[in-house]
Amino acid sequence: MSVEDGKKIMGALQTAVVNHEAETYALFRRLCPDCHTFRPVKDYTTRRIRTVFGTVKVRNPRWVLCRDRYPGMDGALVPLKEICPDRATSELMELTTRLGSIMLYRQVAKVQAEFLPIEPTESHATVRKRTIRIGKRLDDQIMRETWRVRSQMDDRHQLEMQLPGDRRKEFVMGVPNCVGR
Repeated sequence: MSVEDGKKIMGALQTAVVNHEAETYALFRRLCPDCHTFRPVKDYTTRRIRTVFGTVKVRNPRWVLCRDRYPGMDGALVPLKEICPDRATSELMELTTRLGSIMLYRQVAKVQAEFLPIEPTESHATVRKRTIRIGKRLDDQIMRETWRVRSQMDDRHQLEMQLPGDRRKEFVMGVPNCVGR
């Protein structure tokens, strides 16, 4: 069996798995959490999702928003946008980001094209954008976790200001933690 045959087999397997997961998640999200009925179908389109083993076309449903929860609003819920906002699977995003953080972006694009059935549209610019996007998400996540931890602390803190020069000008000020009260 050749490498190309292996890529084709893995691509077909990936297509089956991604389609099954997308259909299952869309069906799960069709149920309204408020009124416990199925949301009406607005329409179906196709969405291209990039995976480690190539691009997969999946059926992309849009559900009408629940009229009980959102009266008078004419909007749609797109469940696949929730789980795949970048139109790429998390595995491809992680692989691209890990490689992009240790290699030149052009090298990452070449390595992926050689070892994975990636389309020529996966360029160094795509690698750069994905790496930066995931880095920003990680920074935002760390920021949220830091704020959450700080807001849960219920004790007093001591703030020490160091003033250069004369020791008589140095002072210590106690500041109570008033966040969340």
